[in-house]
Amino acid sequence: MSDADDAHAVWMKLTGLFTDNQLQRRVFLQQEFFGCHQHDPSDDYCMRLKKLADELRDLGETISDDLLLSTLTAGLNEDFGNMASNLTLLPDPTFPRVVAYLCLEERRMKMVKSWATHTALAARTSRGSPALAPPQQPFSAPQYSQLPPTAFPPPRQQSSASNDHRRGGRHGRKQQQSGN
Repeated sequence: MSDADDAHAVWMKLTGLFTDNQLQRRVFLQQEFFGCHQHDPSDDYCMRLKKLADELRDLGETISDDLLLSTLTAGLNEDFGNMASNLTLLPDPTFPRVVAYLCLEERRMKMVKSWATHTALAARTSRGSPALAPPQQPFSAPQYSQLPPTAFPPPRQQSSASNDHRRGGRHGRKQQQSGN
């Protein structure tokens, strides 16, 4: 601004500051709007799309509710695949109604996941076994009374000749006594 500028010249310079980059802003906003994908919770995703649509409208773009809804549906993540096809069942879908439906569906999916987790935990403990493994005892040498009988080799049987010797010969003591 210079001292010689009148009000009209000052106004034109100010207008130029805000409208000179309209084309670039429009291009960048369109890329962001049509390439927007849901990475955040559904509330954040919908609000980001709405903000981009409002900024494009401020630049003179016409963003209809149908275009906004189709962009929202196209950018949903794979968890909401069924929800996207269910949108055709809504009578007279509008952006606020679709956002409300999306938030309810997201809440339902969280509940289903928590139920699955609780069911898995309940199934693990329902057989009477503890949910956690018992604490490990430090290693100690086993006591012989605690070992199963198969842990020791069976006693060696002596031959029949040595048994005969102990009993007093081949026929035993009875024979010796009867011979006496």
